[in-house]
Amino acid sequence: MILRSSLVALCAVAVQASSASSAVAADDMGSAGWIAQRAQLFSQVCMAAAPTFLDFETHAKAASLSETENGWHMAPEVLIDVLQHDSFCSCFMTVMAPDQTAMITAIHAQLMQDYGSDYSGPKSGLATVAPFDRSGVEVVSILEPREFNGDKWVAARLSVFGTCAEAEKTK
Repeated sequence: MILRSSLVALCAVAVQASSASSAVAADDMGSAGWIAQRAQLFSQVCMAAAPTFLDFETHAKAASLSETENGWHMAPEVLIDVLQHDSFCSCFMTVMAPDQTAMITAIHAQLMQDYGSDYSGPKSGLATVAPFDRSGVEVVSILEPREFNGDKWVAARLSVFGTCAEAEKTK
């Protein structure tokens, strides 16, 4: 239940942020470039910081994300943060995804491109779950299509078993 509450909270904050911003024209939302930018962001921030997430903040700053009280934000709707939950430490990204399948496919492809043998991609059967080894630690990538207030989202996360080495910013 804590995880569901965290995901709903992240989506709610991202929805508020997207309502307040007009940085991306409506016809750009969901385009191939728009999707690729978000896939690259997940790779550059969450995957780059895995498995310890100690340098998460450094990667978030390098990706030009803005720090908010609810995590790190990219206009108009992306929110990324590291959260402790259910004996796991996870880097979460919520992103609006008019075409959820295209977003999930793009994130997997970006991770495989950027991390080669460190990221094997999803196994057949569970298209959105991909366990892999990173620096001797098992990391699991979980990409879930979500719907919130009629909008389609993808909740992407990289999770490792154990507590977060760095105090999380959001509970």
